[in-house]
Amino acid sequence: MFKPTLSKKSSINILPLIDVIFFLLVFFMLFTSFRTTPEGLEMQLPTAQTVTEQSQENIVVDISEDGQFYLEGEQLSVENLTARIADLYEENPNRVTIINADQDTRYQHVITVMDSLRSAGFYDLALAAERDS
Repeated sequence: MFKPTLSKKSSINILPLIDVIFFLLVFFMLFTSFRTTPEGLEMQLPTAQTVTEQSQENIVVDISEDGQFYLEGEQLSVENLTARIADLYEENPNRVTIINADQDTRYQHVITVMDSLRSAGFYDLALAAERDS
């Protein structure tokens, strides 16, 4: 007589899709942790609600809690700091100088840097802060 034919049910194999999604998840978890800003000094920045991201092309001046001035990790006096920033502005005059002061830094140290830079003709200044969470 007739034998019943067994028909295979077709199905979508989703295991390769799960593998790809898992790989992408691991990839983004690893590489988003590597995307950090370069660190020069350990600082606690003040917080603000209206913080905007700045590009990496800007000049960052770090002011430590004890009033030491740093540019690219190098400790400088105010006069040398102004001269070095003048050299950096000659390379790219569209840069903004970001003053990255610790939250416990005396206000006078920030004003000293701002006054020195403004007297040298640099008016594109910004103060760094962390987004208030």
